[in-house]
Parts: sequence; C-alpha cells; structure tokens
Amino acid sequence: MKKDGKYRFTLQFGADSEEQIRVGEFLESLGNKKSAVMVDVLNKYLLSHPELQKGNCKIEVKVTSGYNQDRMEQIIRQIVEERIARLQPGGIPADIPQDEISETMEDDIAQMLDNLDLFQ
Repeated sequence: MKKDGKYRFTLQFGADSEEQIRVGEFLESLGNKKSAVMVDVLNKYLLSHPELQKGNCKIEVKVTSGYNQDRMEQIIRQIVEERIARLQPGGIPADIPQDEISETMEDDIAQMLDNLDLFQ
C-alpha cells in the first residue's frame, strides 16, 4: 500500500520447511535493513524475469513439503524398529507365535505408510 510517498507491506509465512526457516531467520537478522534488501533482491529478480511486469502475466508458486515420502517412511520404520527392539527382551508373551506378531506388525506398518498419502 502506498501512503505518503512510501510503500508499506506486511509479510507473514510459516516455519514449516527448511527454506521458510532459513529465509525467516535471515530476515530477522536484517533488523531495519529488510526493506533495502527486499527492493534490491526483487529488482534483480524482475530484471531477469521481465515478463512478470506485464499485466496479463500469471504467477505460479509451487510449494513443496519439507518432508518427502521416502524420508517419512524411513522415520516411521526407525521408530517401529526401536519399539520392537524394546519389546524383544521379554515384552512379547511366549504364547503368541512369532509369525503372527511379524505379520500383524507388517500389516500395521503397511497401514501407517498408506496413511502418509494424507500428508501430500
């Protein structure tokens, strides 16, 4: 918004990814110099993308999650393996067949991994 010959904007974004955190921390470190840096950076960007200044230009922003499915699966498997390791010394009742435990555990893990689709 332009008022009294100056532009004033409010900027807010989450801290949901490494990129957002890195930029947020950098902007915090700038103190009162944020405006000068933003003007310089955006001018350089606009010079390298002159099509953005045309009125009919469509700007598309692609946001990626800070976590990918492979990494999520790795984390879940690690947690499950740690829990299983804690149960092994005597936490599993002797009257339950090991095959049944393994099959149930595999089913549970598969269901958890299928539910990862909700995060995409």
